[in-house]
Amino acid sequence: MYHGVPVVGVPLFGDHYDTMTRVAAKGMGIMLHWKDMTEEDLYARLLSNIHKDQPGHPVSRAVYWIGYILRHNGANHLRSAVYEVSPYQYFLLDVMFAVAAAGALMVFSLRRLVRLLRGKAEDHSRRVDGSMTNGHCHSESIANGRHKRNGSLKTEKKIN
Repeated sequence: MYHGVPVVGVPLFGDHYDTMTRVAAKGMGIMLHWKDMTEEDLYARLLSNIHKDQPGHPVSRAVYWIGYILRHNGANHLRSAVYEVSPYQYFLLDVMFAVAAAGALMVFSLRRLVRLLRGKAEDHSRRVDGSMTNGHCHSESIANGRHKRNGSLKTEKKIN
């Protein structure tokens, strides 16, 4: 309504009927009832009033704009700004990189958190003799997965 564009309203519920009645009474648009609306009714009311209300004939407008472009050497001031955008911005590569980095950071953080929580759970599940309760370690002297890191064994002596 602010820009002078007519409103075509199809009120469905609530205050739509009141609003569209006021719009139609002020001449700012038309109200169509959805229960008895037909294609012919829509075409007759919409196209005859709204679409035919144009300044001049479409052919004369086309001739004007073609002449305008020719007079101003291509009218570069009317071109879209997308022609001046760099390829990494056009294809949103910077955004994709940022999203991928955030995703990788989340995966890394979650994996570290799971490893930390599993490590604490493993510490509580050890038997007195040093073997694991899940049955993966059958060795009596070395805890499961600890034989490569000699300095991390607390109960055993360092293995050379």
